[in-house]
Amino acid sequence: MRSPGWQPAAVYSALAVASLLVMLPVAWMFTVSIRPNGMIFTVPPRWVPAVLTLEAYRRVLGSPATLRFFFNSYVVAGTTTVASLALAMMAGYGFSRFRFPGASALRVFIIGTQMIPPIALVVPYFVVIAALGLYDSYTALIATYTSFALPFATLMMTSYFDTIPRDLEEAAMVDGCTRLGALRRILAPLTVPGVVATGAFAFLLAWNEFLFAVTLTQTTSMRTVPVGIALLMGEHAYEWNVMMALSLLASLPLFAVFVFVQRYLIAGLAAGAVKG
Repeated sequence: MRSPGWQPAAVYSALAVASLLVMLPVAWMFTVSIRPNGMIFTVPPRWVPAVLTLEAYRRVLGSPATLRFFFNSYVVAGTTTVASLALAMMAGYGFSRFRFPGASALRVFIIGTQMIPPIALVVPYFVVIAALGLYDSYTALIATYTSFALPFATLMMTSYFDTIPRDLEEAAMVDGCTRLGALRRILAPLTVPGVVATGAFAFLLAWNEFLFAVTLTQTTSMRTVPVGIALLMGEHAYEWNVMMALSLLASLPLFAVFVFVQRYLIAGLAAGAVKG
């Protein structure tokens, strides 16, 4: 039976309204970023400011300190993504292909770690990082973010490996491949959607995280973009236009990545959500 013609129209209308509600704050951020700071709180509010200026963007892009924030975020988020994927692929493959004592308990433990509020771990992480002499370094942030991303990434890759038939790697091993060779040559290309989805999660986690970035770093040269945005809040005044410009510029790489990988991202999330 054909579905009534009004159902697709209702679905698309609901999606359009939801998209509009999501985009309104982004549009307001943009209009704030292109107006002088003194005209932000005019009454009544105006979507199109009387005076347009790109001064906020010039200040952001012309500041070595701000560009350093971006560099730090790219280094930390990129390294966290690579480390999380490498470890999660090996762990996910092990959970999917091998049966060993304590596997179920270990999975429960991995899931249980996701129930701990991150704020409860600030002091323990700070003590450990300081004791290891890693305070105010890339290693401190990368190790911390990898530990946060790895449990979910492992579960995600385990679910994705479960959807791939064992016969493929067994055939490769019969032809002379080692287990690692079969993983690299046969399974890795098949797990691209799952890898992209898992990598996107790890990258977003590391890029947007604020609490540990401000706790485990001290010098301005080690701050990331979220902390850099917070530093624009002065004691007596806030530079709202510069904050909005920096926020929008920080969002552009994420938007660009999503546009290019959304096909793999959707396929990876859908395939990893159920066990084949």
